[in-house]
Amino acid sequence: MFAPIRTFLPMHFAIVGIALAGTVQAAPKFSEWSEPQPTVGGGCPIESRNGNILYTASGSAGTLDIWTYRRDGRKGDFSDRTRLEAPVSLDDADDFCPTPVAGNWLFFVSDRAEDGACGGADIHLTKYRPYPARSYGEARNLGCAPDGPNTSGTELSPALLNTEDGTYLYYSSNVGGNQDIYRSEMAPDGSFSAGTPVPGLNTGMDDRQPNLSRDGLTIVFASDRDSGVFDIFMSTRDSLDAPWSTPRNLSVELGFPTAGMSETRPSLSWDRKRLYYGSGGTVYVSERKPGR
Repeated sequence: MFAPIRTFLPMHFAIVGIALAGTVQAAPKFSEWSEPQPTVGGGCPIESRNGNILYTASGSAGTLDIWTYRRDGRKGDFSDRTRLEAPVSLDDADDFCPTPVAGNWLFFVSDRAEDGACGGADIHLTKYRPYPARSYGEARNLGCAPDGPNTSGTELSPALLNTEDGTYLYYSSNVGGNQDIYRSEMAPDGSFSAGTPVPGLNTGMDDRQPNLSRDGLTIVFASDRDSGVFDIFMSTRDSLDAPWSTPRNLSVELGFPTAGMSETRPSLSWDRKRLYYGSGGTVYVSERKPGR
């Protein structure tokens, strides 16, 4: 059973949060990940919840912009590349790390010049309004620490986790030097707190771009802790209160074909069957099947 969808009111407008199981049960069993295959161009990949849209980021006229690819059904091929126009993608800013959540909301990162900017790149939030505008509304900065998760550094890859005990935003930041993985908590008024480092995942190297499974029991991220280039790591936990396991280097363990190249911004599909990441300007996807 899933907890009811919850509505929040950050910065004077509502977010419909992601609903997760109220009582976390044993994680489903899956086969091991398959050899990743190239799909589309770009980086920063992440699927919509229904699996029919793939959000990416790639260069356009000297800056990074956010793009979508569409398909009809989860077994189809992505096509119909579309740039998300302003206020998401601006001509004079890098806009990247898109993260769609329930209710047509979109988190993303931007280094745009704006009043209230916190640092190199900040986490923003906007909402798609299908009727009648068919466009995104104003993009809001989530706020600067200590009154928000953004810092004087660069924040990357927001990932929202909603539980019965609270709503949390995972992301990475280099405010402390290297990129580390942080967690921010949503307050009753809908604002987000300053982030705190997530125990068990960070090292003295660069640990960045986290993404969680919908039950919050699996996290994937990129790190250069092993080889000096970014590999894809995965960690699990038995419950939301349990510590994270020692992260596995999936790139090395499973012999990803892009091993030896930097692999960045991994993300899990809503059904937990697909793992995406970017490498060398191409998006790759690995798949697994439910096991017994």
